[in-house]
Amino acid sequence: MPSSAATLSLPKTLEERLQLDEILEVPATLDDYFAVLPSCEYRIDYSDGKIISMGYASLTHEALVGRLIYFLTDIFGLDSPFHILGSNVATFIPGVQAVHNADVVVLQGKAQYHIHQSGRRKIKTLLNPCSIVEVLSKSTMRYDLAVKVPRYKTLPSVQHILLVNQHTPGVSLYSRTNRPGQWLNVEEQDADNGFVTINRKKLRLADIYRNVQVD
Repeated sequence: MPSSAATLSLPKTLEERLQLDEILEVPATLDDYFAVLPSCEYRIDYSDGKIISMGYASLTHEALVGRLIYFLTDIFGLDSPFHILGSNVATFIPGVQAVHNADVVVLQGKAQYHIHQSGRRKIKTLLNPCSIVEVLSKSTMRYDLAVKVPRYKTLPSVQHILLVNQHTPGVSLYSRTNRPGQWLNVEEQDADNGFVTINRKKLRLADIYRNVQVD
């Protein structure tokens, strides 16, 4: 059963959540998290003994997410073993017993799951994304960079982590190398000519940000 902290402190509905602070943290156990996850109307993470909600996304954030799903679908192909997934896919980080929701997840082949038994219900969280995308806002940037990115790197399946700035044109791409624990990082801020390469194809900043009003 959920603890009193998880039961009493978490807003039950999205409408109630929107009336609270942009970042909400509630002390809880991992069992508490999985108990409330199926009925929660908004995205929640689990990290360091807390259920975390990062608040409601802006229109700019959602426009960039939609644009990235579109271009990643083109990069990886429709008739391929890759699947481009949205932000409701929760990824489990076994090493630290955490759960994070990325803005976009790319899965290659068959999904592998961490299965948590919560009462009579089995809840699945993804274990093997191959690429992860986070759109950085001012409120989430520190959490994404300091907490989530290092944890994504611990998943053996992850080959790319793409960070896209919401407030000004700029991207950062982490790509796994053949050396254990070594990643190549490419930073690009040239809004007109800059690009990063994923799956041997160029993802151009001009395409990402075209007709998107950064805030």
